[in-house]
Amino acid sequence: MKVRNWAASVTVLVLAASGTALATPANAAGCYGSTCEGKDPAAYCQSDAITPSNGAHWLGPAYLELRYSPSCRAAWARISRAPYVPQDQSKPWAIVHRTSDGKEYPCTVPNGSTSCYTKMVNDIDVKSLAKGGYDGGAQVWTGSTGSY
Repeated sequence: MKVRNWAASVTVLVLAASGTALATPANAAGCYGSTCEGKDPAAYCQSDAITPSNGAHWLGPAYLELRYSPSCRAAWARISRAPYVPQDQSKPWAIVHRTSDGKEYPCTVPNGSTSCYTKMVNDIDVKSLAKGGYDGGAQVWTGSTGSY
């Protein structure tokens, strides 16, 4: 009888542990959809982020991306390879734009850096895109990615 009770207890513990181990990526990330709104992607959703095939655009030497996390169902913009020279340029910038309601979050590349990324927007059943600009001193580039 003791062996049967022990086996039942072990079975219950294994099932309980497997339920915890099978937590969805969204639960592990700490936010999902609307609960990601305005949050830092590096803290919550960066680990599985992708750049969709239409989610990148060159702004001269700078690279603008729309980033998307499938587990969080959230999107953000990132600009990289965008050195900022204060005496010659205005700051490089990126904006994530949700097309359904126009919600946006911006970022600008700080002095001494070459990149920045925005806060996240909820991207469940809507589309978002990234907009950005880079001032190369002699030429200024602006543009946007496709929607995803």
